[in-house]
Amino acid sequence: MNLRQLEVFHLVVKKGSCTKAAEELNVTQPAVTIQVKSLAKSLNLKLIQHFGEKIQLSEAGELLYQYAEKIFDLVSEADEKMRDFKKLMRGTLQIGTTKNYARYIMPSLLTTFQARFPDIRVILDEGNSEDMARSVLDMKNEMAFICQINIDRRLKSIFFSSVEFVLVVSPQHRFSQRGSISFRELNGEPVILREKGSGSRAAILRRFDLYGIKPSVIIEVGSLDFIVGYVKQGKGISFMFEPDIKEELEKGLLKVIPIEGGNVIFFTDIVYHSEQPLSPPAQALLKIVEESKDQFKKELRVDLFPPSSVLQAF
Repeated sequence: MNLRQLEVFHLVVKKGSCTKAAEELNVTQPAVTIQVKSLAKSLNLKLIQHFGEKIQLSEAGELLYQYAEKIFDLVSEADEKMRDFKKLMRGTLQIGTTKNYARYIMPSLLTTFQARFPDIRVILDEGNSEDMARSVLDMKNEMAFICQINIDRRLKSIFFSSVEFVLVVSPQHRFSQRGSISFRELNGEPVILREKGSGSRAAILRRFDLYGIKPSVIIEVGSLDFIVGYVKQGKGISFMFEPDIKEELEKGLLKVIPIEGGNVIFFTDIVYHSEQPLSPPAQALLKIVEESKDQFKKELRVDLFPPSSVLQAF
């Protein structure tokens, strides 16, 4: 069945004449008549008893019109729902993030997003940078906030921020009384690192490589609480995001030791699949990131670089 012909037939019956249907379709009345006759011929059924001032449907025509009503009501409903997606009145946004960002930037960012777009459902996935990059490739998440790592070329990245990790020791550690230390003094020092796949771990090890030294990695773990506990007991040192240990620093349970030449700096990206256009909710989130860069910079104590040049491409 030709849907265009069915649409014309439906409109003829709804308007009560071929002439009125032709006016709405902006075509000639004979063109409408041809479409209706072609539909009847393809079905080998008589649909309309008479053309003229009054439309009279055959039994088959009446039944077909009832189905056409259902079909085009569904088409109208589908159009409305698609407009809702474009207007951000419905939809789902699935994003991935590292654990630090899940703790610090996402609550503020998503609160702003949901206040503006309350009908969008947000699903937040959390893990290390490699896992989150893979989740975008697997299309589990539409985008992810991750540390800069070597990513698959199918992913596109937007430079998002730089983050500083500080050297943390227990108050009983021999470094605790020092005003600062050189990075080379960490050669062979027991260090607690995040698990493989973590972007911060990769950045810390790159810093060691830069100085040509090797730490004595005593444990690799994904739990921040575990790392904090080990350092507090003096079993090793670690590099941490300072807001993560604010309470421990205030209570004197941990101490930050400045590093000569600067702390460990690493960069974070927003990544998405190069072969998939960003949905309206994802584009809206990126705009909020750009608009709120100063607020996030203050909350995180990081340097944010808005992806304005990339946003223009969407």
